[in-house]
Amino acid sequence: MNSVASGADRPGTAEPASRSGRNSVLYLAGALMQGLGVFLVQPFALHVLNSDAKWQELFLSVSLIQVGVVLAAAGLPLAITKAWFDPDGPSKARATSGLLTVGGILVGCLAAAIYWVAAGAGHSTSFVVALVAMGLLSAVLAAQAILRAQGRAIMFVVLSLCSSMAAYVCGLVAMLVFGAEPEIFMAGYGLLVLLSAVLSVAVARPAWPLAHRGAVKEALAIGLPVLPHTGALMLLTQGAAFLLAVTAANGVSGDYGKVQIFILGTVTLLGALNNAWVPALMSVRGEARIARMRATMTTASLAGLAIIVVAAAGANLVTHVMAGGKESLIPVAQIMPLIGLGYLLYLNASTLLFADNVTWWLSVVTPTVLGVGVLLALWPATHGDLIGMAVASVATFFLLGCAYYLVARRRAAGGWAPKVYGACCLAAVAYVAVLLLLPRDILTGVVTVAVVGALMAAVAVTWRVRARSVAAASQNGREQILD
Repeated sequence: MNSVASGADRPGTAEPASRSGRNSVLYLAGALMQGLGVFLVQPFALHVLNSDAKWQELFLSVSLIQVGVVLAAAGLPLAITKAWFDPDGPSKARATSGLLTVGGILVGCLAAAIYWVAAGAGHSTSFVVALVAMGLLSAVLAAQAILRAQGRAIMFVVLSLCSSMAAYVCGLVAMLVFGAEPEIFMAGYGLLVLLSAVLSVAVARPAWPLAHRGAVKEALAIGLPVLPHTGALMLLTQGAAFLLAVTAANGVSGDYGKVQIFILGTVTLLGALNNAWVPALMSVRGEARIARMRATMTTASLAGLAIIVVAAAGANLVTHVMAGGKESLIPVAQIMPLIGLGYLLYLNASTLLFADNVTWWLSVVTPTVLGVGVLLALWPATHGDLIGMAVASVATFFLLGCAYYLVARRRAAGGWAPKVYGACCLAAVAYVAVLLLLPRDILTGVVTVAVVGALMAAVAVTWRVRARSVAAASQNGREQILD
């Protein structure tokens, strides 16, 4: 590990708009490919395993990794990105990266050893590999935090794909070659995760945690308060199915789970774009922060609207495919993407709290909103009203965004672009309301996707042409001044 930052390491200033836009596209493409990994591999894995018991073991192992990585990492990746832009940023960020890398691997290996001993002869090798892989993935998260701060989006996406989609594919290939067992899948998966961890250390070398004085203390002060927030946020995104399982009739929770991808997908895509927004906001202070927040919120509002438009348009068709044509789930799927309205506001507001080292707010706000959300969802859950559950989720996420806005608004006063955000919210709700009035047959779904796809393509082309015209006009103006 490096104990001293290289001369090339310099805290970044604001990225050029063109580079930030390019990085946003890369992060979004990476998130799409990463998210598709599970869905592309799952049908084949089910077929190869041909056993509900074996599939359950494999599913639980993968879920353990997904949940464990989020909880174990807490807020340290954002703390690393934030540290990069401090006066002594690179050395502090690399020391914090070392803390996450070394600490995560030690915790993962220790957890695997404890489980191995405690479970005795009945232990699952899949779970052992999953716990070790969970620790190794901390190295990937640490490296991605530095790459995000440096604006190295391509390598960020490469690490993301190697540790997710490529790992799932390697696990599937391992089963095809060596046998249809969950532990064989996890062995192939774990091998790619190990290679991803090695690559992570090579491309964004961490330093020893104690190499920078105070780095460990500051990282823990930022990261530990985020633990209850992280758990609460996971329940906000995935807890509805568990609530339905406890309160509703048999099968209702499973139906909700068939279309829950419209919540998870919306969160994933906005989270991917947030990789570009985070360094943009953390790299500036004072008046520059206000201007940057205004630009970021404008971009985020329009991006959120675009994601909602596309996701809700595809709800009919995708539900027919994923839910066996159960048309009663279509309005549920159409409503779910509206959670993006509150989520994008939360993302940008919480970034300011990380930037200013006041993450203790997260341990208060998110669990409180979760409690309110449970109360909102309780009545529709007990009555098996899935449309009501979707509406409750949208309302809860909007409350989450508003709560974080109230906490963080003064940290970028005047930079929230309320008119643009409000207009996008009204447009999104009106759009979904129109979709709810349409027929639910698959032909309508196909036509809706085709029409919306054509319109979005036209908007993208128009925006691209306009951007080039503005750039050309600006270039001509500079040349005239020089002449």
